[in-house]
Amino acid sequence: MKLPLAAIGRLVLTTSLLGLPLTGCGDRAELPQKGFVMGLALDEAPEGGIGLTVQIFKPSQNVIGRGKPSKSYINIQSDDESVIEAVRDITIHLGRKAQWSHMRIVLVSESLARKHSVTRLLDFLYRDHEPRLTTHMVITKGEASHYMDTPPYIENSISQQYFLSEQSSHQMTGKSVSTNLLQLALQSRSPSAVAMIPYLYERESLHESAPTVAGAAVLVDGRMKEVIPSKLLEGVQLLDNGYKSGIVEVPCSADPTAEALMKEDSLEVLSAKTSMNVRPAGDHLHLTFRVKATTAVSELVCGQMLTIKEERELRLRIQKSMEQMMSGGMDWLLQKQLDVVGAGNRLFERHTKLWRQWKKEWPQQFARSTYEVHAEVNILTSGTNVGKPVGMRSGES
Repeated sequence: MKLPLAAIGRLVLTTSLLGLPLTGCGDRAELPQKGFVMGLALDEAPEGGIGLTVQIFKPSQNVIGRGKPSKSYINIQSDDESVIEAVRDITIHLGRKAQWSHMRIVLVSESLARKHSVTRLLDFLYRDHEPRLTTHMVITKGEASHYMDTPPYIENSISQQYFLSEQSSHQMTGKSVSTNLLQLALQSRSPSAVAMIPYLYERESLHESAPTVAGAAVLVDGRMKEVIPSKLLEGVQLLDNGYKSGIVEVPCSADPTAEALMKEDSLEVLSAKTSMNVRPAGDHLHLTFRVKATTAVSELVCGQMLTIKEERELRLRIQKSMEQMMSGGMDWLLQKQLDVVGAGNRLFERHTKLWRQWKKEWPQQFARSTYEVHAEVNILTSGTNVGKPVGMRSGES
């Protein structure tokens, strides 16, 4: 008797499944034996050791409707001569093995980052199989452990708040960068060995301090050298093609004596793409930056009506403001001898022989570079159908 093809297929599949070995989970540790790490903070410890603070998820034991909910996390501190030894000491206090696969953020204090290579401090996270290379990180002003004690606003843990703040600040304001462990390793191992990490500090607001992710710490050969202020960082990210979105403020007049200078139009940058050309010019490099940006009007206070002529003038003012932002950032980088824009990496790709000649004194060589910036701006929308200030009454001109 001949079996139909469908029946033969089911028979083959069943036979194959029965032939598979019956195996259990490879990791035999049960959930009650693990402490899930959400955040990690590294500081200097007494006698030159490493101070480690981990934020561990704490399952809620409260019954719904009974009592006030407790914190969903607990901070554990340990210190030792190496990071891995301090990690193993977590079990002494917690009674559980630290599980690193759910970690959101790594905090490293500024003082520690200036004395030691950050990539070497985090060597354990790169070698162990549990931590994810997509884990984000920040450099903190002051002790990193202090920021772990800050209660979150609306998130379940402060680690989650820092993680989201770092991403949002980069993607929506342009006043910070976003860096994970993989990006840090790639930047640190590039020819110029320059990396940027978000900067976390406390800002006084309404008579209280609030943790703020803004600006960026610059690492050279793994060690922190400088902090780029948030205002300059917008121009720097326009230079290195890292700008996602943000607000550009455009003065009404270029005349410093004009009263209209106190007024500014505000536009949202929807997208920006920058190209960099590196050209040897004798004993120095000449860098050319060209940015193409798409914007939308957010606040219009300078013009009476956004006519075709005024729109053209507004577009020129936006281009000038963006070029000034880029020039301000570039001047600062040249003064500090920090090749954040990756000119050395591009020189290595296009002119390898020349790079080898300049490599030993690259920071000084980079500082001798000349540059030019060009912006091309498109205004996508005025945000309204009329294209004029909302506060203007009918009939005004």
